[in-house]
Amino acid sequence: MNDQQRAIAILALEECVDQYIADCRSRVDGFVERHFSLQDTIALQKQSLVSDLLCHPINTLWAIPSLFVKKLIEIPVKVGWRSGADLLARLPRGLKTRYQSEIERMIATELLEWPGTMGDRHISRNGLLDRIKQHEQVAPLLASGALSEKALKELSDIPPLIAEHAASRALVFDTTATVLTLMTGWLFFGDHSLGISGIGDQIARSRAKDRAASTFLFGSSLGSAFYSVFPPKPSFWQVMGATITVGLFVTAMSLLVGMLSDPCLKRVGLQHTQLTALIDAMEDHLHRQLRKRLKPALK
Repeated sequence: MNDQQRAIAILALEECVDQYIADCRSRVDGFVERHFSLQDTIALQKQSLVSDLLCHPINTLWAIPSLFVKKLIEIPVKVGWRSGADLLARLPRGLKTRYQSEIERMIATELLEWPGTMGDRHISRNGLLDRIKQHEQVAPLLASGALSEKALKELSDIPPLIAEHAASRALVFDTTATVLTLMTGWLFFGDHSLGISGIGDQIARSRAKDRAASTFLFGSSLGSAFYSVFPPKPSFWQVMGATITVGLFVTAMSLLVGMLSDPCLKRVGLQHTQLTALIDAMEDHLHRQLRKRLKPALK
């Protein structure tokens, strides 16, 4: 294949990408309506409730430190530290909840028509590859072997783009729950730096003081003053019980935020905006990869 034929093939492939992206954009409104109403969100959250109970407190604890570390690394990256970009990519984003995984799968298989699993079914349809196979100029290249199907399948690494989209959604939820935790510590104990364990410890100490004051020899008022100076130490199990209670509260708040956020974002149009931004990122990535990787692959 000479340079002119390669240029024509590349233009035809770019047309296929444009048609595929247009198909994805046309599905956004229907996808948002089907999956992000309050009823649909609650139904999906119910399926993942038990498995997500542990994830939310852990993600809440990690959300703010993760954001701080990310911003800290981004500063030298912007001035030329190349290794920092790899470090950012490896930075843990917390535990992925089953709800988040389900949303990712639905985006991939329904909205983007990208191969993956949907429930117990394996979805093998590739919307972009289908477009390419139907194109009158590109289809013969596949049939003749001038363009390999393997090269097309490797054209774009879509899952990381979807994962990045899901991570940005999850960060909002986890950070919101973390802020609620910090606000709880500030409102009840005047300390905005308390986390789950710190609030649990403070609650256990407060309860131990109240119990000791109520049995003080000279009355609870004097007992409260006395134990303010000489506070009793709560037992390990009292601290553990209070910490678990706070953790359950944070979990409940996280689930509530997750349950209400998607319908609220849908109502104000942000779900549509976020998914459109994901498709825009895919379009840019596909066009860049097409010229970078497919042009050398054309025989």
